[in-house]
Amino acid sequence: MLSSVLAALIGIAGSGYCVIVAALGLAEGPLCLDSLGQWNYTFASTEGQYLLDTSTWSECTEPKHIVEWNVSLFSILLALGGIEFILCLIQVINGVLGGICGFCCSHQQVRTCMKMS
Repeated sequence: MLSSVLAALIGIAGSGYCVIVAALGLAEGPLCLDSLGQWNYTFASTEGQYLLDTSTWSECTEPKHIVEWNVSLFSILLALGGIEFILCLIQVINGVLGGICGFCCSHQQVRTCMKMS
């Protein structure tokens, strides 16, 4: 049970890292060639508002469809990181309860067996 809980805690840490990286990737936007011919993070100063205004996505001229790719990739990572967090949290709870209840039940069975003897 302890190894299961430890593995799930590592999974929670990994999912947290994934969620943070995905959220920052969505907030900052992609590195792209803008209309002035410079490579920069065009949407970094918008604080993620570019996600709601798709008409601004054309400010990135190269690589083609980089904003759509960036939004798709980091949205999927954000969702999967959230799902992983929930599943690992359930596993931690399951492992802790299984360890506690398993310990209590095993002691209760020993007492019952001793009374029968």
